[in-house]
Amino acid sequence: MMSYLEIEDLAFRRNSFELQVSLSLEKGEIGVLLGPSGCGKTSLLRCAAGLERSSGGSMMVHGRQMTALAPERRNLGYVFQDLALFDHLTGRGNMEFGLKLKGWDRDAADKRVDELADKLRIVTLLDRKPLEMSGGERQRLAFARSLAFRPDLLLLDEPLSSLDAPLRRELRAFLGESLRHEGVTALHVTHDVEEALELADTLFLMKNGKIVSRGAPRELYSSPRDAWTISFLGLGSLLPAEKIQKKGSGWSLATPLGRIDLSGRENDDCAEGLSNSKTFCLYIPSRAISIGWNTDVSIHIGAEVFRSVYAGGLQKVWARALACGDIAADTTRQGSYQTLVFEAEPTLMLSPGERIELALDPGLCYMVPDNR
Repeated sequence: MMSYLEIEDLAFRRNSFELQVSLSLEKGEIGVLLGPSGCGKTSLLRCAAGLERSSGGSMMVHGRQMTALAPERRNLGYVFQDLALFDHLTGRGNMEFGLKLKGWDRDAADKRVDELADKLRIVTLLDRKPLEMSGGERQRLAFARSLAFRPDLLLLDEPLSSLDAPLRRELRAFLGESLRHEGVTALHVTHDVEEALELADTLFLMKNGKIVSRGAPRELYSSPRDAWTISFLGLGSLLPAEKIQKKGSGWSLATPLGRIDLSGRENDDCAEGLSNSKTFCLYIPSRAISIGWNTDVSIHIGAEVFRSVYAGGLQKVWARALACGDIAADTTRQGSYQTLVFEAEPTLMLSPGERIELALDPGLCYMVPDNR
């Protein structure tokens, strides 16, 4: 069965950059495109809106083919990064502008603007011009204008990126509430991980013009399937994995911290790619590392703290591995030391230079392909 939004092999080229993306969303779903600058997020949005000509592929919204349609015939809303409000018009005038272009009569347009302004709690903005509004008020007006004509799909290009942190948090909540209240299907672009996690029903991670990972935020955080996703989201530690061998019902692999034995379906799935000469990493989630001697785990590592950050109810710690049991860690890879990232109680107050002992539970670790 076809999804509400279907983008299939959409291609776009400019100079040496090439975009090729497929994705789908159900009706009322919020999809978030997350990735570093230059990965193609905005190019994808502009192709979807018809503002850039794609070189291949297709896009359908609610069963309607969009690829060859002019932008004004697509019935898509677009919130630009600079908002693009009309400074000479009042809030009401901005919201009515798209309605008039689409042929709404005055009474219907007035009713829609009044109803939406009441729902979004922006009635006080209707008689003011954008230059008389604060940054947050202009953001709210831009969202309302994009929703006024009931678009089939709403595209949002980093509209919160220029705001300070407190206002950005407030506007994120407003945006998510507004989209879900109106039941709008939306594709939102951001490079802010926190924003993506709060807004997304489905998260699409982009790198070099392609989607490398997709899924619900909880799914990507709890079970990431590739090294780039883990590294970009800052989810834990990655060790080079070599000399991977079958051992009983599990696998054995060489790492800078010595040979580690793994079991579990995740490793069986990953190891199926060994014949393709792929490179792999051992993923160590933060929860797999604890401080002190733990008799329930088989690997104990000496380490030296080099960074510690207080993050509310926890302390995030970066440490250099010094030894694994009685064996010195291999410090010739990835710089001078192998870095381990984990979380600790904030009351421990770990400081740079402090020597600690860590316990690593291999039962929580698994192999992932190295696509960094």
